Amino acid sequence: MVYPTYTPHLTRRHLLRATAALVAGLALPRASRADEPAPALPAEPGTRKKILILGDSMIAGGVGLFLENGLRKVHGHEVRRKGKSSTGLARPDFFSWPKEAAAQLEAFTPDAVIAMFGGNDVQGLYMGKGEWITWPEPEWPVEYARRVNAFADLVAPAGRPLFWIGMPVMRPEKFHVRVQRVNTIYRAEMAIRPGAHFIDIWRLLANADGEYTDRLDIDGLPGGKSERVRAGDGIHVSVAGAHRVEAHVRAIVQQTLVPAPSEPTPALAEAERAAAPGGA
Repeated sequence: MVYPTYTPHLTRRHLLRATAALVAGLALPRASRADEPAPALPAEPGTRKKILILGDSMIAGGVGLFLENGLRKVHGHEVRRKGKSSTGLARPDFFSWPKEAAAQLEAFTPDAVIAMFGGNDVQGLYMGKGEWITWPEPEWPVEYARRVNAFADLVAPAGRPLFWIGMPVMRPEKFHVRVQRVNTIYRAEMAIRPGAHFIDIWRLLANADGEYTDRLDIDGLPGGKSERVRAGDGIHVSVAGAHRVEAHVRAIVQQTLVPAPSEPTPALAEAERAAAPGGA
């Protein structure tokens, strides 16, 4: 690798740019296009996991893509992702996630599963033969909890790790109220399942009061700078918002599946030796 040569006449801005270029050269490889998954990196022996990611438009879009790429290129896991917009557990007549999940499991036997649904489920539940359970009916939460459990039984039998990502705070009032109800169901059902984890992202994209906001401050930067974290519809997330969710979810998944060792791994130890004064 050719390192930049610094000369006395360079300004501080030039130095910063040169350093940034060097860091970029040392960074992990990225996908050549935003819609392409990154190639997997080698993982430490015994730490490579097979992870299946399933869900609606959040998984079909940025959150799922960035999560897949992060698990691949940062941690070296083998990842399979299936996302489909406008779907969930409410309308099996439109798209059956149990059938799709069964097909995915047959083709790819995962060590862990990540699921994200809910945005399309805050409606009536289709029961078949023209029968529905409408949102206000008291049977709705009971039936929806049954569907969540049935799906969890399918994708995560015998305590297989299951990470269920909750819904973020929403701007439209109807969605804001209703996704809190489905989040309550997810949290309760995951709490009683061996190996299951509910990942709450509500406050991750909310303001200090836990309410909806389009923009959030950028951590670590002075001047009160902020970034847009939500899409224009107030339901989906922006690229920056997707990155925030992905980083939060990935950290929990990685720490759960591959707990940080008390002793440095060989790769980490080598990196520390190289970084030490006089290191190789």
